[in-house]
Amino acid sequence: MNHLLKLTALLSGIVFGFGLLVSGFYNPNNVLAFFDIFGDWKAGLMITFVLSILISAAGFRFIKNRSLSFTSQPINLPDTKQLDRKLILGAALFGIGWGLAGICPGPGLVLIGSLKAEVFYFFAGFIPGIFIPSFLNRK
Repeated sequence: MNHLLKLTALLSGIVFGFGLLVSGFYNPNNVLAFFDIFGDWKAGLMITFVLSILISAAGFRFIKNRSLSFTSQPINLPDTKQLDRKLILGAALFGIGWGLAGICPGPGLVLIGSLKAEVFYFFAGFIPGIFIPSFLNRK
């Protein structure tokens, strides 16, 4: 891995972490309040969702006809647009876990420094969830 690639990864992580802090996504209570549409709904995170989708859409549109990234790495976008059972099941499990805990992987990493028990419970389920699908898909 060359130095430019490492620097790009570092800067991307810093921007992502800063975005989590500014938006309040690192706080599980904010996330859970956003999902509570029939209670004390806090719609503030909708701005973060919309901006994230717009920025991602612009980025995908920009790289659509490129074969190499700025760091000369190949760009490998999915070539299928079909929804399969694995994708739907994975998205459902992610959404259920996020809705129950109010934590997803990025904010989970930010919250490790808090040493709260909820973060360790999250990773106790998250880490096996990373490896179990690849174990089940081995042939």
